Amino acid sequence: MKRLFFFASLILMGASLVTNAQGYKDGIEYYKVGRLDNAKELLERNLNAAATDKAEAFYYLGQIALHQGKVSEAAANFEKGIAANAANPYNYVGQAAIALRNGGDAKALFEKARKLTKKDPKLEIEIARAFYDANPTTHAKDVEKCIKNARKWNADHPDSYIFEADTKADKKDWGNAAGIYELAFTKDPKNIEAYVKYANTYFNVVPAIAIERLEELQAKVPNSALVQRELAEKYYADNLGAKAAEQYGKYIKNPNHFEQDEVRYVQLLFFGEKYQESYDLATSLINKLNPGDENVFYMKRMQLYNLVQLEKWPEAVEAGRSLFANALPKGSRYESRDYTDFGQALLTEGHGAEAIAAFEKALELNPNNVDLIRYMGDSYADTEDYVKAADYYQRLVDSGKHKSNDLFTLSNYYLGIASAEGVDAMTKADALAKCQKYLDEVDRLVPGNVQIVNQKAKLAKFREGDSNNGAALEAYKELLTILDAKENKMEYARYFKYAYNYLATYYFNRGDKATAKSYYQKWLQYDPDNDALRKYVESLK
Repeated sequence: MKRLFFFASLILMGASLVTNAQGYKDGIEYYKVGRLDNAKELLERNLNAAATDKAEAFYYLGQIALHQGKVSEAAANFEKGIAANAANPYNYVGQAAIALRNGGDAKALFEKARKLTKKDPKLEIEIARAFYDANPTTHAKDVEKCIKNARKWNADHPDSYIFEADTKADKKDWGNAAGIYELAFTKDPKNIEAYVKYANTYFNVVPAIAIERLEELQAKVPNSALVQRELAEKYYADNLGAKAAEQYGKYIKNPNHFEQDEVRYVQLLFFGEKYQESYDLATSLINKLNPGDENVFYMKRMQLYNLVQLEKWPEAVEAGRSLFANALPKGSRYESRDYTDFGQALLTEGHGAEAIAAFEKALELNPNNVDLIRYMGDSYADTEDYVKAADYYQRLVDSGKHKSNDLFTLSNYYLGIASAEGVDAMTKADALAKCQKYLDEVDRLVPGNVQIVNQKAKLAKFREGDSNNGAALEAYKELLTILDAKENKMEYARYFKYAYNYLATYYFNRGDKATAKSYYQKWLQYDPDNDALRKYVESLK
């Protein structure tokens, strides 16, 4: 059977974990590059870890809430941060940011924060961001003053440059933004925020350079979940499948990876033909998920796909039944491949009727897919339903997207219709006419082809029935001319036998036993183990 590849939305999986992440600091990095949901998940996941600075963690949780418009939640987080460590200046900046948004006076809070850490360029840029986020136009002078202060206190600190680049990016001034991000990580060669923002800005321009920068960064900060993920994503987006698979394999071992990223890894294992690994990971995730989790459906889909590739047909049939018994997730749909893979497994296991129904469903979803149309025709031919087989190939030929071999196959299926027991005369005549039409057409396109010329002889022989009136004589002689020019003639032994059998019988029936015997003897050269034929030839006078 032919293999079809229709792929769309996929799945997820599980993986073993190792302790190589940065804890809550990975969450901060995600916040800084604008991945707020990811940042919140990591900060909350690591909040009670011994190494977590809770005051800092609550500050960023507050900032996330503030950016999401959850002001009361933001205020509560800043309060928790102050309770955890009143000497940490950043939560006062957070409170000031809320005051600015509410039209209140934030000056006292900013000054309180500044007194806790003197001439700190990092803190000063956080204050600049608070002004900018409140209203970049109204607070333009405040923002400018903060940037000047930060650079006066430390001209090489990267944060002021990253902030400036962010303001350029807000205006879609991508070129200048990328240049300033590059300046920032030149000043701080391990600055994750600057590198990642540069890569994200530059990837659509020159992907190779963006990837190269992330590779440089990963060598410097190998334990950053964000960097591991960003590099994996860039490999994936740039169609570097092998590298993406390897990188995702490293990333998902980081305890700060995300479940949604496991989707890509299963896909990449599948596309990398690591079917058993992909299947095993999908299965392990199903065992971990709640039965009602929508991801169970996607994992069952992957089980089916992998089992088909592994040619584990009974298991594939069961996986297909389980997939279609599972509730379809909201907003999702079945894919053509769901049905074609299930159909292939069913057909291999002898469930012909179910297989055909599955293929019909696949074609409903993808009616213009010529591979699927061809597959359907061949599947019906496998069940000897040549009427439907011909219907599908006729659709393919009528679409104009066919190949020359499709004409040959269509001709053969029409001959199958004409050859069927109990076929009425009108249907038989129509089928034979179409068989001849498409056979002549493919013969013009591919002259001198052994299979095509043999089919011409077969059709002529079928038309003459038992009369053996020589209708196929010309075609078989043409076939022998083609065969005699072949170097390794024994590879075509069956075609020689067809031709010599017909010619010998034709001349024998007409009383020319000498000519018939010569053809029987030639037939015997290509069928030397046929003792019955040998004895018959020897008996001829």
